[in-house]
Amino acid sequence: MPEEKFDVVILGTGAAGEFAAHRLAARGKRVAVVERERIEGECGYWACNPSKTLLRPTYLHGESEKCFGTGEVRLDWPEISAYRDEMVRHYDDSVLADRLVDKGVVVVREDGHLDGPGRVQAGSRTLCAPDIVIATGSEPIIPPISGLAESGYWTNREVVSLTEIPRSLVFIGGGPVAVELGQMMRRYGSQVTIVERFERLMLAEEPELGPLLEEALRADGIDLRLGVEVETVSRVDGETRVGLSDGSAATADHVVVAVGRRPRTAGIGIETVGLQVEAGRGIAVDSYGRAGQGLWAIGDVTGPPFFTHRSIYHARCIAATIAGLDRPIDERALPRVTFTDPEIAAVGATEEAARRSGIDAVAASFPFTELDRPYTYQKDWSGIGKIVVERSTGVVLGAAAAGPLSSEYIHVASLAIKARLSYTELRDLMFQFPTFAELYWHLGEELDAIIGDSPV
Repeated sequence: MPEEKFDVVILGTGAAGEFAAHRLAARGKRVAVVERERIEGECGYWACNPSKTLLRPTYLHGESEKCFGTGEVRLDWPEISAYRDEMVRHYDDSVLADRLVDKGVVVVREDGHLDGPGRVQAGSRTLCAPDIVIATGSEPIIPPISGLAESGYWTNREVVSLTEIPRSLVFIGGGPVAVELGQMMRRYGSQVTIVERFERLMLAEEPELGPLLEEALRADGIDLRLGVEVETVSRVDGETRVGLSDGSAATADHVVVAVGRRPRTAGIGIETVGLQVEAGRGIAVDSYGRAGQGLWAIGDVTGPPFFTHRSIYHARCIAATIAGLDRPIDERALPRVTFTDPEIAAVGATEEAARRSGIDAVAASFPFTELDRPYTYQKDWSGIGKIVVERSTGVVLGAAAAGPLSSEYIHVASLAIKARLSYTELRDLMFQFPTFAELYWHLGEELDAIIGDSPV
């Protein structure tokens, strides 16, 4: 077949690729996308959308137990799973494809790969463009554990698409996927064990957050095995047995592998465009998302952190830049949320990371016990907020919170970091009373007491 000419060809239509296609088409570009699976990718069908849909009823279930004067919320799995199926469009992406086509985008359903500068091979079709965007996403890491492959395992895909609740699950890994889905499945009735090789959860976040989450998970009846590694997996009499490094074992109907993800760079032809990428590493890009002349990479394929909002942000930036508007990528204010109960939210640098980078940083914490809103919200809860600033200027470097709805008010700190505001701006902001966001003026006064004379 003859070569087909476009302004931009996008390889992959997960959150990053799909969003970029819409933005570029809206800016008048002739765009082709190549997709081997489903438009909207992991997020739309096996991650964000179905998991947050399934999590919502379990939030209410947990809140009803902690609130005052309320009864236990009944979880109707057939109705919940049916709504989940609606949210993922019964795994049919034709509506999303039609929306792209209506914008003038050419949708090619093939397992495509780069075929030299400015070229993408998609089945028998050769697509050419001066700008090629790599948006192939990420894939789960499967550790080389003895017996794992032979015994069989689940990933997030099987958990969020299940039709019946299993009696028991063992999660290998204690990151956001494991704790979110583990708590969710426990509240749906499964016996859950989480095995994490580190001594505490949320190791990359402020050290105050992990213990709060651990306490909540144990209160839900989850068996946390911290500081141990999985050494063997075997399948015996219809059950999976997980042998641990401390000599103990855990058994379950199924094992869920949740040790992280890696960029999907294998088999996409990166060597044909002069890129050298280490196995498991992301494609290196500059501050505008360029991986080379006329070559761009966005979203998970560039490496961690693997967040949908980061992927969409990348797409917005490179679409503007390709259209002639220089829009650099700035990830200083990238929020990160673990949707457990309590929610764990953070943005920017931790206190340790800021000091490790050579910044004279100072931090303050404030317990939710000193706020008014929690007492009107529920009777059984715990929470904490923390902020990190540069001592000399007061500029906000990072913030974190563990508590109800922290995924919503973390964006106050995100804006402060993006705008390079002093914490005094948050201290002196009028927050609606009573809300959890009042946390920020309390944190500001705590910083005043630590720093002394507050920055102007």
